[in-house]
Amino acid sequence: SNKEDQENILKELYNHTVKISSGGSAANTIHGVSVLGGRSYYLGRVANDFYGRHYSEDMKSCGVGFPGTGDAPSTTGTCLVLVSPDGERTMLTHLGISSSLGPSNIDETIIRNARMTYIEGYLWTGEETRAAALKLAEIAKKNKLPVAFTLSDAFVVNSFKKPITDFIRSNVDILFCNDVEAMAMADTDNLQEAFKALKG
Repeated sequence: SNKEDQENILKELYNHTVKISSGGSAANTIHGVSVLGGRSYYLGRVANDFYGRHYSEDMKSCGVGFPGTGDAPSTTGTCLVLVSPDGERTMLTHLGISSSLGPSNIDETIIRNARMTYIEGYLWTGEETRAAALKLAEIAKKNKLPVAFTLSDAFVVNSFKKPITDFIRSNVDILFCNDVEAMAMADTDNLQEAFKALKG
């Protein structure tokens, strides 16, 4: 979806309950590390707009290190989540500036001082974002830090299986995935077979 679609839907929902929450797959994980008492830093991009400032403040208040809003002329990525009364979700995502996370946004000092890096599979959907992930892994390996990786989504696996497989073989120490992603990765509908293949 795009920003206009989101805004039009929000106008239609003016008399419904609306809640703004910071999020994102890896960001939620990093926030969880902080809640559990760990020290964490999130490498991501937001714009200097309402949502970007809200996001930066949220990160600060929950103790997660974050680069801040920057001054690039763009909008912060947003995901409009519509929840039906029975709990079903429909998500309309506009990536905004997050899709232009690139190698130049990767701060080597932060990685060198870490004990582990965590990379999400969603980064494989863009050339710049994938290059950022590869640089992150390269710096981590150079500094003998373990690399954790999440497959993120079966769509990501099915679309980028070869480069993701190569990345896992060369760089990944800890792999996170759910049943669906594991079976997509191993080209099977048998879960035990999938995990046997992944262990290999």
